[in-house]
Amino acid sequence: MELRQLKHFIAVAEGGSITAAAKTLRLTQPALSRQIKALEEELETALLERGAHSIALTPAGEVLVTEARKLVGFSEKMIEKVKSTAMGEPLRVGYAPSLAGEFLSVAIQRFTRIHPNVRVSLYDWSSAEMRTGLKAGKLDLIVAAPCLGIHEPIQWISLRDYGWQLVMPADHPLGKKKLISPKDLAGQRLLLYDREHYPDYWDRVTSFFRSQNLQAKVAGEFDGVSSLTAALESHLGIALLAESSPIDNGRNKRLISRPLAVAPPRIEVAAGISAEGNTSAQLLEFIEELKLAAKPG
Repeated sequence: MELRQLKHFIAVAEGGSITAAAKTLRLTQPALSRQIKALEEELETALLERGAHSIALTPAGEVLVTEARKLVGFSEKMIEKVKSTAMGEPLRVGYAPSLAGEFLSVAIQRFTRIHPNVRVSLYDWSSAEMRTGLKAGKLDLIVAAPCLGIHEPIQWISLRDYGWQLVMPADHPLGKKKLISPKDLAGQRLLLYDREHYPDYWDRVTSFFRSQNLQAKVAGEFDGVSSLTAALESHLGIALLAESSPIDNGRNKRLISRPLAVAPPRIEVAAGISAEGNTSAQLLEFIEELKLAAKPG
């Protein structure tokens, strides 16, 4: 009995006929019929009750389908395990560059030095995409800001926090001020990460404007750092961003940043793992490296 035969028998059972299964498997009907017949001869029992246009499983056939599915599932997992061992155990990390850029690479470097067989894959996704990916099992860990006041099926491990800055074109009139007050923001054209993909950021900024009795004049919404940077450089407006944002940091001479006299609550950056999934020892070790790398100074 071969694994291939069992897969074909499962296809026949699920397709309801040899003709339908042959089409799915891209085999000729006689060839598939011969395989099923050979399987019955090897097991010395009938597996199918054949009708004019359909088939039904015998009791023995029902048992074989159930057990074959288990065996095929086991073999597929075994193959995945062998391949992952050859390629290196995967560790899939979603992250926000504006929050994790300062320390994530340091943590990965330290971790892979200790665990050379672990293959770390990075996913620069929006906050909404990261949460969806973690829930779906496509990510093992995310580095992001927990949503304020919202219960999530995520276990958060705090790493560090950041304050806020106002980022603007270098020749913007507010650039002449050393400290930006709330009244300076009145009437300014505001650039934001978009509400759909960054709901936590949107809520923090718009809540701050409401708390200061300021009318938010939203001039544009953007799906990531690159598009927001391009909008700032094009003089479309100003943006409130985390101090860790890579848009500024003195490297981009077309943009400048100024601190805020009054700012939204500081942004907590945390490592998030599924509250419902299994946590491996390697994942916990990686989180410890994140904690070390994220320490200020």
